[in-house]
Amino acid sequence: MRVEVRGLARSFGSVEALCGLDFTIEPGERVALIGPNGSGKSTLTRALMGLIGFRGEVRLDGSCPLRERIRVARQLAYVPQIAPRLAAPVGELLRAVRSVRGETLSGVDDLARRFDLDLDALASRPFSALSGGMKQKLLLALALGSRASLLILDEPIGSLDAESRERFYELIRDLPEDVTLLLCSHRLEEQAALVQRAIALEEGRQRFDGPAGDLRVARV
Repeated sequence: MRVEVRGLARSFGSVEALCGLDFTIEPGERVALIGPNGSGKSTLTRALMGLIGFRGEVRLDGSCPLRERIRVARQLAYVPQIAPRLAAPVGELLRAVRSVRGETLSGVDDLARRFDLDLDALASRPFSALSGGMKQKLLLALALGSRASLLILDEPIGSLDAESRERFYELIRDLPEDVTLLLCSHRLEEQAALVQRAIALEEGRQRFDGPAGDLRVARV
């Protein structure tokens, strides 16, 4: 998926959350979105998904996420930093995703096993009753198994143990070449090997856009 952002701005009252962002992400690029809390990362990802209004222009493969939300939603997958509070059993959640995606979940089953999750054993358990790590693994399996052309992953390894992190890194490296990846994080170091490029935000402004290695050197 190609992501085009032109003059993107968003205010909440008198606070400018995003101030004229401009960038293009080509299909298959692996990009880190870096910035501290309050930098505008969450506002940007919500704008990309069509969840909030904005000024300027956002195009995902030529589609506006505000006007063509359903079409865009079918092509992207998102993992939030904080798992949603869902009381639904895991099995029901899986059926809901299959219904929305219109796909079988065989790929998700395989991915879950790579994270040492047994979906059959978890089917009757409420999602909210899972541990933080299990929630993260399940959400990652759903996202990575969705065949989405754009993956937006917000602090995806925060709740994972060391072994699960290594498996996550392997799965990212194995993604099809045409899948576009946006990894959101406070820090670049832990995920630098997964991306070629970094976009850094600070107080809603674009402070850096270039090779990930250059940002690492600039921050040393």
